[in-house]
Amino acid sequence: MNPGVNPFPDGLFWTTRVSPEAVVARPASGDAVYKVKDLVIRNYPDFGTALSGDPGVPATVSFEVRWFGPGQRLNIQDRETGFGGEFVRGQAKMAWTATVGNFRFESDPIETSSSDFAELGTERNGVFFPRA
Repeated sequence: MNPGVNPFPDGLFWTTRVSPEAVVARPASGDAVYKVKDLVIRNYPDFGTALSGDPGVPATVSFEVRWFGPGQRLNIQDRETGFGGEFVRGQAKMAWTATVGNFRFESDPIETSSSDFAELGTERNGVFFPRA
C-alpha cells in the first residue's frame, strides 16, 4: 500500500501531504505523536505493479505512532558526507488499521505495542547542512 508514484516536481514519490495537526513533535525530549485517520492510498499486489503505473485498488489506512524518551542522546556531525543531527533514542508504540475493498486489517491496541529501538530527532543534510 502506498499513496502512489506520481512524483512531486522534486522527484519524491510514495509520499503524501498530511495535515500539520497530524504531527506533534518535541524532538529535544524524544516525544512525538503521528496520527492519521482514513488516509486514501492504493493497494498493489507487488512492488513491480506499484511502480508500473497500474492504478491499484483503492484503500484507506489509519495509524497512530507514539515515540517517547528520554533515552540516550546523540549529536552527529559528519562534515565529509554533509550530514548532522541531534537524536534521542527511546521507545515507540503503534496501532494501525487498513481497509481494502471488503477486507479490514487491524493491529492490536497501541497499549500492547512495544519496540526494541526508536529514535526521534532533527537532521540536516544536502543544502541544509553547513559545510564551512
